[in-house]
Amino acid sequence: QVGRTGNLTPVAVLDPVQVGGITITHATLHNFDQIDRLGLKIGDTVIISRAGDVIPQITKVLKELRTGKEKPFHRPTHCPIDNSKVVRDGVFYRCSNPNCGARNREGLRHFVSRAAFDIRGLGPKIIDRFLDEGLISDAADIFELKEGDVATLERFGEKSAENIMKEVEEKKNISLPRFLYGLGILHVGEETAALLARKFEIRNSKFEIKNLLEQAKKWTAEELQQIEDIGPKVAQSIYDWFHNERNITFLEKLEKVGIRVENPKSQITNHKLSGKTFVLTGGLESMARDEAKEKIRDLGGDVSESVSKKTDYVIVGTDSGSKAEKAKRLQVKILSEKEFLKMVGKHP
Repeated sequence: QVGRTGNLTPVAVLDPVQVGGITITHATLHNFDQIDRLGLKIGDTVIISRAGDVIPQITKVLKELRTGKEKPFHRPTHCPIDNSKVVRDGVFYRCSNPNCGARNREGLRHFVSRAAFDIRGLGPKIIDRFLDEGLISDAADIFELKEGDVATLERFGEKSAENIMKEVEEKKNISLPRFLYGLGILHVGEETAALLARKFEIRNSKFEIKNLLEQAKKWTAEELQQIEDIGPKVAQSIYDWFHNERNITFLEKLEKVGIRVENPKSQITNHKLSGKTFVLTGGLESMARDEAKEKIRDLGGDVSESVSKKTDYVIVGTDSGSKAEKAKRLQVKILSEKEFLKMVGKHP
């Protein structure tokens, strides 16, 4: 499969097998080096598990069951979607064409996802349908759609079209961290987007995208590296994105269709967690991880992906991993889910 950043990820297609009560026919292989580590060949018999009871993965190849008909896997030299040349970037292989159809499709799904613009009425199938019907070519086109455009499609009625367009209109105002995350900048996840958002100088509660662009174009990669947790690779990716003509045109188009970015500081009404950095590990029972992160930020706190001496609290849920162990070594305060809920004023 080709992801939103153009990365090619090998996927194992399996004879249907039940794991944990569900039938699995596909399993991700993460990257091509994983195939080498497993010694995997086409036609092999393998052992499958579900990481965290969610993601199917191959854990072992049963080489003793080989028949001799198995075939070695060859890394692709051209993108399976648009046949552009494949380039290597560390352990990853990427389509060299920035306009790759698959990349565009994944980018649109990312743009409307819960952590970005959160347009829940636009699921993957509807996004695909809009693309296939030629209604949209990029994310900005979503905000130019009319009810009639949607209502005339097969299996769409006036009511469903009205609901979709109402939600799209409501999401034209967006916080800066969500906006930056939704752009799909390579190596910029939710936490990095939140850190980057602080670098912008914002005086008003809402500001125009052109102001954001003017500031971002002045930054150097070296200057971006001064932001906590942003290294050379991420800094260069951010710099490149804001200096790409195609991306600049896209930002200008978003402003034209009415997107307004909100100052995240103006949305914080309670600064209870101001200056505190949290790391989450494991699953939470009372809320989704995204909801927990939003709650922390709403109270003025910060969320980080990695544990360091600068971390104030590590929230430990079920099946927590190495982050909890590192917190103990660094003597970082560990919170149970119940303690976290009490801290933020929610009751289990």
